[in-house]
Amino acid sequence: MSSRIIDPALHATRLAAVIILCLVSCGCGLAYKNRLSRDGFIVYTNDGQDFLEKTGDQIETIYDSLAEVFEIPKPFPWTTRIFLDGQAEGVLDYSYNPDLLGYYVPFLQMIRIDSRAAASNLVSDLDQVLLHEIAHHFIVNELPGISGKCWLNEGLAGNLEVGVIEKGRAEFPLLNPVLLKIAQREITENKNRPLLTELLQSDWKDFHNEETREMNYALSWSIVYHLLTRELPATLSLKERINRIHFMDKTEISALEMGWRKNILGLDLVAELSRLASLAAPEKKMTSAWAIKELCKVRGTAVRRSLETLVKLFGTPCPQIREEAYVSFLRLLSNHPQAPFLAPEQTAKALTCLQDIIVDSEASPLLRARLVANLESHRTIKNDWIPLLVDTLEDSRPIVRAAAASALSKMASKPTIVSPAFWTSAPTSKRNEEVREWKRWMVDRTPR
Repeated sequence: MSSRIIDPALHATRLAAVIILCLVSCGCGLAYKNRLSRDGFIVYTNDGQDFLEKTGDQIETIYDSLAEVFEIPKPFPWTTRIFLDGQAEGVLDYSYNPDLLGYYVPFLQMIRIDSRAAASNLVSDLDQVLLHEIAHHFIVNELPGISGKCWLNEGLAGNLEVGVIEKGRAEFPLLNPVLLKIAQREITENKNRPLLTELLQSDWKDFHNEETREMNYALSWSIVYHLLTRELPATLSLKERINRIHFMDKTEISALEMGWRKNILGLDLVAELSRLASLAAPEKKMTSAWAIKELCKVRGTAVRRSLETLVKLFGTPCPQIREEAYVSFLRLLSNHPQAPFLAPEQTAKALTCLQDIIVDSEASPLLRARLVANLESHRTIKNDWIPLLVDTLEDSRPIVRAAAASALSKMASKPTIVSPAFWTSAPTSKRNEEVREWKRWMVDRTPR
């Protein structure tokens, strides 16, 4: 494995600086404006109380879910300090995404996350980084000696971070679409290199080398995924499979190189997501919904196959799965303007189905509003959403009217009142005046 030559004195200085930073952080909780204490952890942040409460609830849900995986009784035998603040320099550990930093320091029982970077992206990004770092905490505390196995520590966190978690329920699909793509690329480019042997022998410094770090994270996820899903019996609990991997010998794992390579290279992301999306078992509904959301993120030649899968799911008997398929279909069209032309007949039928739902006063207002909110600004083969949305401004359901106004503000050049309060509670006469303006605007824009 290639690695940079780092001046030992410089490395020691950086490490000492990070340790001092950590020690100061642990001792200065009072310097933060807000803190929240729950069983097993304390959260510190300078952000508002609403953010703290919401994030604290999510952390508690993650703790409860991982406690089930590792079979840890409550109250928890430790208290972790979790700091949510700005970006840190020289972190000890971080997720594969360089823009969303987080790290866990075992001997200090401390997690620090750059919540500002996460907040600038998506709420789900912060949730994923939280899950990744809290997973490290559980892994290190439940598997003695794992701190010396970077590949296993990070590989397990990479599998657990894609967990789908709600209050009182959690599912772990284990499939990590981002890391799968990287792993497939690295395996393809290193056909004659003993990747597993190098990975299993790497120490902390080698593993986090800037030149090979991304590869190491991806390969670690992939070998752990292979072991969990292919080498160990599915009848075992996730904890039992994790324990077995922990006690496997390096030579035993290295001997799996050929099978591991074949399995990872043979993993078709769209096919696997489609399989997970179609799971009918009630205990896999959250996994199905997660896979459907991932299908709209694919790129290149996979777009057409994703579109076909999503349209097929329009006919599933489960209403929750149908709704996720509707929304992901619209997002796929927004992400890929060329998508409707890849399967024009399917796309046209699907759009007609969604239009019928939007205008159906008997359909769920929440579903109708969600569909309208996800129309975005794309044009399809023969669809101009603006007339439909203007009509929807007169809908009897306030939430649907507000969603239509928001969508129009993104699509049309005409200024409009976007405030949900106006469309939900303003006098009818005021709303009618705004609708009339929209109808006059549409007449004016029609070619004569």
